[in-house]
Amino acid sequence: MPILDLLFEKNPLRLYLERWGLSKKVFPATKFALTRSEERAAEMAKVRLNGVDDPRPDKPSSSTTAGTDLLTKFNAAMHDHPNFMTDTQVLSLSLSMVLAGSETTAISLSSVFYHLLQHPYAYRKLVAELDAAVAQGIIADRPTRTVSWSESQKLPYLDACIQESFRLHPAAGLPLERVVPAQGMDILGEHIPGGTIVGCNAWVLHRRPEIFGPDVDAWRPERWIDASSEQLRAMKATMFQFGAGARTCIGKNISLLEIYKLVPSFLRRFEVGFSSSPWDCFGECMS
Repeated sequence: MPILDLLFEKNPLRLYLERWGLSKKVFPATKFALTRSEERAAEMAKVRLNGVDDPRPDKPSSSTTAGTDLLTKFNAAMHDHPNFMTDTQVLSLSLSMVLAGSETTAISLSSVFYHLLQHPYAYRKLVAELDAAVAQGIIADRPTRTVSWSESQKLPYLDACIQESFRLHPAAGLPLERVVPAQGMDILGEHIPGGTIVGCNAWVLHRRPEIFGPDVDAWRPERWIDASSEQLRAMKATMFQFGAGARTCIGKNISLLEIYKLVPSFLRRFEVGFSSSPWDCFGECMS
């Protein structure tokens, strides 16, 4: 509710206190990023002072750029662009890597494996698809049992399981807010004044029965296989786990690459199951 959001989360007084360091509230992800940075403070101080070696291919192999991580790159930017890069921006970029760069993919992977374990028939069906693909040469029988991106794109049930996990448990539970331009705009036939904050929530969009069928609260991969071509287009167009349009998540492609390679590779190497009674994820979340 916008009025409650303004009162509790975006209260000008609260934001003012945080800006001046008078409010000590620190979100867990921010604390994580700060702690990791503090652990390497001495190392990063040298990077800010001296920068890092030129990454040109003609540099010797001993160049310190080999294996350079993102935190080092952010701090090196303070050396190269001191008038632009600040401590706040380093923290902001580091936090983005934690939240957008890894946590969202981890949430999606957790959703895939959770729902597979909650639905043993689907687990068995997916493993059977992988075994058949190896026998037919669709997946190369490597000693490492890894599955390439191109091979994963030939596995329809794998795709259905991943899409259904995206649908029922999208990583972003926020409305992905946007501000209407000053001149205002028409949205679904209604004029929205400029400056208004609008947004869409994937958890709501992914449960539209007129798009996904009456059983929208059920995890059922078969809906992606049984759908007609017209219905499938509508379903894919409604999916919002990465946002949509010009502001689609810039990490979408690498996240998909990781998920579509890791899930089949993991299942070819390991048998997984609940260590105790199955956990009711949604029941726990709601309580």
